[in-house]
Amino acid sequence: MVITPFIAGCLGALIGLLIALVANVVVLPAVLRAQKEGFVLGRKTALAAMSQEKVARLTRFTYRVPMPVMFAFVGWFAGLTAFGGN
Repeated sequence: MVITPFIAGCLGALIGLLIALVANVVVLPAVLRAQKEGFVLGRKTALAAMSQEKVARLTRFTYRVPMPVMFAFVGWFAGLTAFGGN
């Protein structure tokens, strides 16, 4: 049946989006705090040439746009595999 793989993929994508949402709510503040402490302590990274605010904006963007898209995409295929759609 054609609808079963679609439902399985949608369920996997939904789970991926929920994981990305939890990462935005729980993990992102901790990451931003660690970055701020790293700038205060003078840690050097590959992004050291950027200002603290630019790095924080880039991190927020990454957590809010590409990460949910990637998690939904991976979740779609995981749903197909795990829930028997394929």
